[in-house]
Amino acid sequence: MKVNKFIVFLIIVTLILSFALTSNSSVTSSASVVQPNKIHLTWKNSEDVVAYEMEVMTKPYKPNDSVPAKDIVYHTVDIFAPGIELDLNQLTIQHIDKTYYRVRPLDLNRKPLAIFSEPMPLSSGQLNPTKPQPTALFNTNRPVPLYPTYSWIPVLGAEHYVVEVTKGAPENPNGIIPSIKRVRSYIVDEGFDCYDIHAYVEEGTYYWRVIALNRYYYPIGTYSDAIPFHVSVKHYTWAVFGDSITHGGGAVSNPPSDIRFDYSSYIPYEIKNLGKSGDSVESLVERFNSDVLPFQPKYLFILGGGNSIRGGTKAEDVIEQFQRLINKCEQNNITPIFLTIPPINPDGIERVFKKPSTNDWQHQTDIVNTFLKKQQYVIDINPLLSDNRGFLPTMYSQDGLHPDISGKKVMADAVNRFLLTFDRI
Repeated sequence: MKVNKFIVFLIIVTLILSFALTSNSSVTSSASVVQPNKIHLTWKNSEDVVAYEMEVMTKPYKPNDSVPAKDIVYHTVDIFAPGIELDLNQLTIQHIDKTYYRVRPLDLNRKPLAIFSEPMPLSSGQLNPTKPQPTALFNTNRPVPLYPTYSWIPVLGAEHYVVEVTKGAPENPNGIIPSIKRVRSYIVDEGFDCYDIHAYVEEGTYYWRVIALNRYYYPIGTYSDAIPFHVSVKHYTWAVFGDSITHGGGAVSNPPSDIRFDYSSYIPYEIKNLGKSGDSVESLVERFNSDVLPFQPKYLFILGGGNSIRGGTKAEDVIEQFQRLINKCEQNNITPIFLTIPPINPDGIERVFKKPSTNDWQHQTDIVNTFLKKQQYVIDINPLLSDNRGFLPTMYSQDGLHPDISGKKVMADAVNRFLLTFDRI
């Protein structure tokens, strides 16, 4: 059978470039693709937004104005980040300074959450950017989560990304080859965020950055600016421990890098977030020694068990694992403070995640929550997040599983009320 020589050439080039991007090879910065004639636009991220609608138009219509079809040169309701890169070659416009754009936030059903923004000329954006723009910048006034999440504005034409984490500032800023200080990296084939699966229990200052790749794994521009984050391994008075509800994220498309989805961010104490997305109550027990004990918190807020019950684990087994957590806390002089398991909305979960929930989730949840409410310290958030059916309502969660910002604030308010009367040991 004859083999197409061009296909063979592409395979060889792809392998070479893949190796260059995941090892310390000597590819020069001039080898990247620079996309001409594109514009990079960003805006403030709205609260509990799932997607954004954008209109690009030839006149500066006001936020409440209806725009005639003849004046719209681009329209979309499928922007899932607070920014976008547009190909100017595909827009039928003469001058970018005489072409305008406006955006508005949408919910899961693509219904507006607010009016359009004030129109801005396209020329206010960045023309022909050469590197991705990170959106996970980390708050220097708060401890870095144990499992950081990295996010960025999608790059036009990118089908893959490489995220690199370094110990110390990269020696080759905005290049295309890996840093000699790289400690780990991830290839992202879908989306524009990356969940680090490494628990940062080593003291030090780290940096993360991302580079975009096209379909052939060829770099589009350079690495982004490197974003620092400092890990302090010390004894924290307060820490939160749990699954994705603790880790953060919500409103379908917002990753934990958005601190507004971290309920502990609304509590006026220095709190270490030890949450990890996807955890079952059993995995909380399994990682307790490695992920909690290095920080020796005095008080540990624990929220978990929802993933276990939703997946079919019986209440008795969940309670057994919770008892193991209690024992571990007692053995290490840690005071556990439990949050009851919040409700879910099976229809929302099915719609967003395409996964069914066990039919008796409410009954099993009630059994576990009854056990938790018998513990010395417990914050009962379940009724605060329940509608008249005992479901998690859309006003608090659009995906039926993760409380959005509004829901996280309800949780934090309950914690803050508890702390007002909490007699510290």
